[in-house]
Amino acid sequence: MTPAAPSGSAAPRPLARRGWVGTGLGFVAAVLLGTKGRADDPPPTPARSPGGVRTGIFGAQARGNRFVYVLDRSASMAEPEGRPLAVAKQELLRSVEELGDVQQLSLVFYNDRVQVFSPPGTRGRLVFATDENRRAAARFIGSVRAAGGTRHADALVTAFRLDPDVVFLLTDADAKDDLGAEEIARLARLAGGARLLVVQFGDDQRRSPGLEQLAERCGGNYRVLSLEDAEALGAAP
Repeated sequence: MTPAAPSGSAAPRPLARRGWVGTGLGFVAAVLLGTKGRADDPPPTPARSPGGVRTGIFGAQARGNRFVYVLDRSASMAEPEGRPLAVAKQELLRSVEELGDVQQLSLVFYNDRVQVFSPPGTRGRLVFATDENRRAAARFIGSVRAAGGTRHADALVTAFRLDPDVVFLLTDADAKDDLGAEEIARLARLAGGARLLVVQFGDDQRRSPGLEQLAERCGGNYRVLSLEDAEALGAAP
């Protein structure tokens, strides 16, 4: 027989059964399902994860959730025979398809001016890579034509102001179109932690040191790729 509590003192509290209350349902579920893990073990990571996805263009890859693709659409991207812009579009579509519903994206095509992918109601913002938005992005990409000159700075300002994790830039520009020292300094400040990865169609005689310097300052990289190598990479499974 349990002795009574002394007069004037509170009755002892029953012990809290935390293990049963907190994990009882999970334990039962684990037994029923034949699992061996703890009830609070995280589920397997889905293919389209909020933790980020790794994607890229022509071998320049990075992981993130917020991506901006910046593509040169100047007249030179139509020579020869429209191949540079065509292979760029194909690679862009492949990369966009790697994104999941929880990732966000924007597309910026540029020559002397900037042309931004902006579905209704999304102007100035990234959009989630839902099936509907990926289809809209494919239509937008298909509508782009090569014309005009090349101005990198305005396109990069547009990209960095969208607050991305990663910016991919593709160009075939000549050195005369390269960024100046003041533009590099301004853009590096504006990047706000975003990584910049640059792919330039051409050869070692056709480089853009300013873009290379900006990519390095933004924690990314710069590579020169011949059109033939780009086509081979785009055709690889």
